[in-house]
Amino acid sequence: MEWFKAAEKFNQALASADPTPGGGAAAAMAAAMGCSLALMAALTTVNRKATPEEVKARLDVHIRKLGALKTQLNNFIQEDGVAYSAYVVAKKLPKEDADRPKAMEDALIYAARVPTDTATTSIQCLREIDAIKDDIAPIILSDIYCAQHLLKTAIRCCIENIEANLAFIQNQDWAQKFKQHIEIFLKSC
Repeated sequence: MEWFKAAEKFNQALASADPTPGGGAAAAMAAAMGCSLALMAALTTVNRKATPEEVKARLDVHIRKLGALKTQLNNFIQEDGVAYSAYVVAKKLPKEDADRPKAMEDALIYAARVPTDTATTSIQCLREIDAIKDDIAPIILSDIYCAQHLLKTAIRCCIENIEANLAFIQNQDWAQKFKQHIEIFLKSC
């Protein structure tokens, strides 16, 4: 039950007064869980004797892709905390420091980029799931649906995090890019 201890440790960290991990890390964790659940369903289907060889071959391609996406999502869990730390460092610069406005802007953009990347990767996971769901063993198909729900929820949480930073971003080019991403993300969930 080591996995349970790790899950409990993450949940305790979320429930603490420390701002990290926060919503962005929770969104990335939900996305990673969704991706992992889809991966488990695909692996379970491949390992079944009743699964035809051509289905196993098709699933193997998507298993590799889901594995790579899961790794990316896991990295975003930690990167969200790194982005928040960069913001804290920038905010602590003296207000009269000429570098402070740029440092703040860069930190805000970074803090919005991480959930943008998380949501983008989540959409890639959803596409992989769409490609495999007809091949998944019916006994485990509910896990595919749960994976989709987790990924869509993660995307919604990412949107919240992007918007929270977007409210303070002065660079209109970046602001417009983030708004365009949000429109795409909303169509996915």
